[in-house]
Formats: sequence, structure tokens, C-alpha cells
Amino acid sequence: MTSIYAALLTRLVLPAGDIVTRQSVMRLYKFYSESQWWNRERLIEYQNARLRETIRTAYQEVPFYRKLYDKKGININNVHTSRNLELLPLVTKGALKLGYPTQCTRKTDWPSSDFFTSGSSGQPFAVRVDNLSMSHARAIMLLRASFSGWHIGEASLQTGMSLKRGAVRSLKDFFLRVSYVSAFDLSDAQLDAYLDIIRTKRLKYVMGYPGSIYYLAKRAQQVGFDWLLDGVVTWGDNVYSHYRQAIEATFGCRVTDTYGCGEGIQVAAQCGHSNGAYHIFMPHVIVEVLDDNGAPVKRGNSGHIVLTRLDPGAMPLIRYKVGDMGALSATDDCACGRALEMLSSIDGRDTDAVITPSGNRLIVHFFTGIFEYYPSIENFFVFQNKSGVVFIEIAARPDFSINDWENIKREILEKGDRDLRIEMKIVKQTSNERFGKRRFVLSEYLKN
Repeated sequence: MTSIYAALLTRLVLPAGDIVTRQSVMRLYKFYSESQWWNRERLIEYQNARLRETIRTAYQEVPFYRKLYDKKGININNVHTSRNLELLPLVTKGALKLGYPTQCTRKTDWPSSDFFTSGSSGQPFAVRVDNLSMSHARAIMLLRASFSGWHIGEASLQTGMSLKRGAVRSLKDFFLRVSYVSAFDLSDAQLDAYLDIIRTKRLKYVMGYPGSIYYLAKRAQQVGFDWLLDGVVTWGDNVYSHYRQAIEATFGCRVTDTYGCGEGIQVAAQCGHSNGAYHIFMPHVIVEVLDDNGAPVKRGNSGHIVLTRLDPGAMPLIRYKVGDMGALSATDDCACGRALEMLSSIDGRDTDAVITPSGNRLIVHFFTGIFEYYPSIENFFVFQNKSGVVFIEIAARPDFSINDWENIKREILEKGDRDLRIEMKIVKQTSNERFGKRRFVLSEYLKN
């Protein structure tokens, strides 16, 4: 029955949805499903062809890149392959912010939307994404979930950022059989409700932010929940070893972690044979790992992750310093048979959870889901060292106002816990910038 439904979805319902919404998810899903098995030579050949086209389009149609390359005296015709990327300067969020939107975007034949994202980086950032770039990302979202054993048409529980899904997303949830729940309301009562959904609907897959699934597993242990899953897929935050151990022990399945960013780039995902390494989606993105001076680091050593998305879209991202740390794998051999390059680790998205007086647990994406809509904030840091109190540091831009703070405080109280006490101060540099690891929610009150 599931296979019949899956065939109906992939051949009729979802392609029809692409036509209605002016997207191309299913066509690209077919492409990425096939290209993941290409040999390395073919992957690199395709990657370099897409790179040259992306750079050419960005230079010709986006003032930001044309001015940047001209100022540096760069001839883009000298960039033939990914090995030549070092000829191009790095691009940061700060630089793109200054040029957004008039200097760093372009018109395309696809509808586009402005997204505000900070992920777990703590830096609010606006990016324009057209429907083709979004289709690439959504196609790979489906592919990365399949690394866990999940197939289109299999029901799942997903923890996410907003329950206001809208008509299109609600229809998608319905057809993909997704039970969508909040990743931010993690009180015992809500966690019990999520467990009840899993058991009642006999779900075998859970997907979402690792912090939320970790607390779901901890609650399942407390109440004696004994329903086993076939797979868990995580994204957004670091999967700490104690997160992974608790989830896998409780639900009896493997955790498949994935890595992407809200700028419309899906970067990599673990498979069941990679010993924790992440397969990079090479037809979609080039990944560099660089030291503080912009030079490549030795494979296996940690450095700054720099991404080049291989479609220009409405806002090209070429040698984009995303703000995360990681390491390329010393070897790309994997028993799964994929010839994709691999990341051995993804570091620097470390975070904790704030515990509120009512017992709710506020993970990093609770806060970024609020702060990302305030471009007047350069950076933020949340700290808790005692029950019921949270300290927030804000590195503010000149246009930050008291109204911004009042609105932020109101949202935290309404969505988190009205009894939470919040203390805020404006700083030149937030405390997280002084840590060796990037942490944007730090709890000394909560250790496990």
C-alpha cells in the first residue's frame, strides 16, 4: 500500500504541485537521486561546469560581484575549476548585508522571496531565494531524509520552527503524511502529546532539530515509552554525543544527521556506513575548509566552512563564509558506494537549552526564530546560570530601538514562558565571540 501511495505521490501529486507552485522539486529530486551514484570524475566535471556558469552569471548580472572582482583585478575566465576558487575573495554576511538587496540580487524567471535567517549562527541575515534555488534545496531535503531509510510516502513526525504552515505547506504535510509539531514547546505535557502522536499513528520516522528530539527521547525514557522507530533525521544544531546516545538507545534506530543553511544550501548528510562523516552534495555545492588566513587546511583538521552554491539563483553565494567550522574527511571512501566528497565533522554550532519556570526547554532555534527578523541586531548571546532567569547580550546596529527590544522580549515571554525573567544589555561584542567554539545559547544551569 505504501509503495502504491509513494508511486502516486512521485509520479502525479508532487509533480502537479510543482506546476501549481512554479517549482521543480521532483525533477531535481530525480536528478540528485541519480547523481549521488556518479563516479568522482563525472561529479567533478559537472561541478566545474556549474561553477563556471554561476560565476559568469554573478559577474554579468550582480553589481556586488562585478565590483568586488573588478576591484581585485580578477579575470573570471581564469576560474575554470574548484581548484581555482582561491583566486576569488571570500564573501561574508556583513558584506552582503551592506549591498542587500539592490547590489547583490538579480532578476530571474522564477518567483522569489526574501528569507530572514540566522540558523544557529546568532547573526540575523536576509537572503533572496527564487523558486528554482528553493527547488534544489527541497529536492535534497527529500534525498537526505532517504539516507535514514525513509521513503517518500512514509509517515513521520517533524519538529519545526512555526506551526503557522500556510496553505501550500499544509498541503505538503498532508500528502507527505507529516505530523508537524513545535520544536520550541518542549514541556512534559507537549512531549507526551508528541509521543502519543507517534504511537497512535504508528510512525516509524522522526525528523527535526536534535535538541527537541533529544528531550523527546528523555521524556520517552521517563514514561516508559517502548515504541521503536526505523530512523531519526536531524538538522540545524550539533548532535552531541549524549543526544545521539539517548535518541538511539530510546528509539532503537540510527540518527542520520544532516547539514545545511537557511540561505538555500543543503550541504551534506550522514549515511549508515560513513562512521559519522557527511557526504557532500557535490552537484549542488562546493565546500572549502580554510584557516584564519583563508588558506586550505589539511584534511582532517578543523577550519572555517566556505560554500559556493552551484546555481546563481536570485542571490548568488560564491565563496560564502557561512560562519560554521568543520573538517574535510581524510578519505572519501565509503561502503555505501557514493563517490561524494565528505566532511568528517561539523563543529561550531554548539548550544544548550534555557529552562523556563514552567519547565519548557528553549533551544537555540527558539531564539534565532525571533532574532532573525530584527536586522537592527548584529549578533546576540543568551546565557542562563540560574533557574527562571536568562541574560541576553545584544550587539546592536545604529538603527536598533527600544521598540525592537520590547517586541523581542514580548515574543520570548509569549512563546516561551511568561514567568521567565529576562535581563538584557547592549554590548559592543557578545560573549560568544570570545569562545573557542561558537555558542549562542549557553547554560551553566543545565549541564545535560
